[in-house]
Amino acid sequence: MPDASGDDIRGRRDYALFVRRDNGVFLKLSDEGVAIEGDRLFWSSAGGEDSRPLGEVRGVHLFVAHIAEYGDFGTCEIRFDAPSLLLVTASSATGFPDEERNPVYAAFVHDLHRALAARPAKAVRFSAGASEGRLRGMQILLVILSLFFIALPLVLLVWSGDARLLAGAMFGAIVVAGGYAWMQKNRPRDYDPRRVPEDMLP
Repeated sequence: MPDASGDDIRGRRDYALFVRRDNGVFLKLSDEGVAIEGDRLFWSSAGGEDSRPLGEVRGVHLFVAHIAEYGDFGTCEIRFDAPSLLLVTASSATGFPDEERNPVYAAFVHDLHRALAARPAKAVRFSAGASEGRLRGMQILLVILSLFFIALPLVLLVWSGDARLLAGAMFGAIVVAGGYAWMQKNRPRDYDPRRVPEDMLP
């Protein structure tokens, strides 16, 4: 898989990452490739390649998605002047974590922040984490999972003495612990572009 090449941020740097223009549901990602060259950001599209000046970027938001039994992958949401959004993700085409893309994604995020940090202060808002609504939903889900996959098996274990229920409770605890770790990692916050939060880079 091609990685970012060259050490000079002024030259073109290409990153083998999937991109899309909205947060809608998708079956498979098809547009692959994003690049930084000079003061412009380029990305692949159905029509070939699009680009916008970095000066039109008004917001960068980092988020980490978790898929049980598969792991994490990062997404970088880039907002421009107009109500326009570009999402750059470290996932595979089918939306699952892809470990080979993680270092490419980290390089892109660091290079993008380095380029944007040179712009006037407060021109771009840098934020990270999940929305309050998504966090509340996860909290409710974790309570439900704890009741059904931890508390209930333990109660049945005491009542029936069937040791197999302990394995079910342990599996439930692992799932809940993973969800709790995801919540801690994705707490909403703003950050300094010169100090990219490393927990946002899987």
